[in-house]
Amino acid sequence: MPWISITKATLYDSKAAALIDACDAAALGAGQTNRTTGIIQGVVDDLRRKVASCRRNLLDADTTTIPQGLRNLAVDVIIGRLKVALELDLSEDERQTLARHERDLNRVANGDDVVDQPDNPVVSPMEPTVPPPSFGNCVTATIVEG
Repeated sequence: MPWISITKATLYDSKAAALIDACDAAALGAGQTNRTTGIIQGVVDDLRRKVASCRRNLLDADTTTIPQGLRNLAVDVIIGRLKVALELDLSEDERQTLARHERDLNRVANGDDVVDQPDNPVVSPMEPTVPPPSFGNCVTATIVEG
């Protein structure tokens, strides 16, 4: 499966259209742009960080994308953050869903769950780009107290 971008259109396809519009319009300060775009990218950044935590995973070069298999998880997390931004209470079902998603993401980070690898990978920031130095020819010394 390819990596995908999560956009407002993705959220409009879910149950969140009114929530998006409310979040983008409610209590904005002078010169402040809509909140949804920043919230979406924040969730994408968090998901990419979790994916990159497992050294076997690669990240897509496009920083706005996530594995397609995490789409529904991302939508749920974004909806939760939109509600928090509007100071709306999460239902018990929403809290349980978000807790389950957090456990799932921790499994991804630990390498217990597999995610789709990108078609356009970049080296993970956690992976070294040069091999560590070799100390095979070093001389060791023993210090004797006495």
